[in-house]
Amino acid sequence: MVSGLFALALALALPETPGRPAALSLSPCQLAHPVMPIAVAARCGSLSVPEDPSRPNGRQISLRIAVLPADTPRPRPDPVFVLAGGPGQSITQTYPALAGAFERLNRDRDIVLVDQRGTGGSSPLACPDPPGNPQGPVDDGRRAAECARALDADLTQYGTPAFVGDLERVRATMGYERVNLVGFSYGTRAALAYARAHPDRARTLLLDGVAPFEMLVGASFDRDSERALALLFDRCRAEPACRERYAGLERDFRALLARLERQPAPVRAAHPVTGATLELTVDADALRQAVLAFLYQAETAALLPALLREATSGNLAPLAAQGMLVAADLHAGLSRPVHLSVLCTEDVPFYGPPASGSRGEGFLGTTAQDSLRAACAAWPRGRADSSFHDPVPIAVPTLLLSGEADPVTPPGWADLASRSLSRSRALTLPGQGHGNFARGCLPRVAAEFVRLGTVDGLDTSCVDRLRPAPIFVDLLGAPP
Repeated sequence: MVSGLFALALALALPETPGRPAALSLSPCQLAHPVMPIAVAARCGSLSVPEDPSRPNGRQISLRIAVLPADTPRPRPDPVFVLAGGPGQSITQTYPALAGAFERLNRDRDIVLVDQRGTGGSSPLACPDPPGNPQGPVDDGRRAAECARALDADLTQYGTPAFVGDLERVRATMGYERVNLVGFSYGTRAALAYARAHPDRARTLLLDGVAPFEMLVGASFDRDSERALALLFDRCRAEPACRERYAGLERDFRALLARLERQPAPVRAAHPVTGATLELTVDADALRQAVLAFLYQAETAALLPALLREATSGNLAPLAAQGMLVAADLHAGLSRPVHLSVLCTEDVPFYGPPASGSRGEGFLGTTAQDSLRAACAAWPRGRADSSFHDPVPIAVPTLLLSGEADPVTPPGWADLASRSLSRSRALTLPGQGHGNFARGCLPRVAAEFVRLGTVDGLDTSCVDRLRPAPIFVDLLGAPP
């Protein structure tokens, strides 16, 4: 924890010096998670930047910045900038759930959080009726168009290049010469883009759930999610108790998916938080999205076979209720407008035309692509730069983390990224899902990596000893 004395001393504004922008004024604040009842103390401020970087005197927006000062009177000069996923998540809202994993890094380095423009406290954008996928792709397009019309913003200016420019402006304003970047999911792309644009300013990169430049977000979700589900079924077949309990589960799941495709099922379930009775309709897309959400983390994936067995036996209520909790956590602090502004400019235009008659791979099929195509057809699009996805050599020391069973950024993407990262090391966590920075020994490994400033000589042997949560044999838990 940061002592009050050190926090007070380090929160004083940096003095103005010739050639440096006016310093940032910080004051005490609380960072609260939007779903979990947790909060952390920080020092917060704001910085005005042009919405359109090419028009510096045009409309201005405000960036929210939070600093957790180092717990030492003489901090290291290179702070840790933490970048959230999504795209479109607010790092000041999601950081409280990760704060414990950053304690070692925070001992002698400031932790700096910059809400991506349009998220959290950075001139936030929110849809009155958020585009989602409750009734299929056509509905996505209609609702996306309604949302875009309702927003007073130039939605073409909320992509990764603008975010990179904002981060550099914050760095310069706060007087840091170099920074260490920790990126999660989409934040790994933003970190790589920053290092590509400002290689002399990035000291280290730690990328968790890697989305390299070559990746078109959403285009491979069908293949990657099916791979994660297959790994879960394989694990179950390898464990006697699980194999016996869930014999034929994969076949039954596919049959349930086909039934719900033909005829959605009415479900009465208790809300997992309030206990209120909910009348729901579960169709095939709802089942697909629930399964994908459970695959994100090893702990929720361990519960999935038990929930699927209940569902295939006719009881969809437990899966529907628990799915609400999992989905709420996944979408915590997410701005759908920013999500679409990034993907509709940087990814979806490069999908290529849909293959005639193709239903995609695995249980997810083409639903992710169909949904994004429909929404992006109605969303304002920035200038699409095809070179954005070209791999560029980056010599910044980089540590890449992947979960073996990650359904959206599996290890193959980190392996691809490492080909252009000449000073990198890729670690794969056995059986784990998406986002692993806080697991086991990794906070210690991360702190040592940043301290050394290189992957050379870094001891990562403890990662091989990490194991996923055991699979539940029923809704009460795993076998003893």
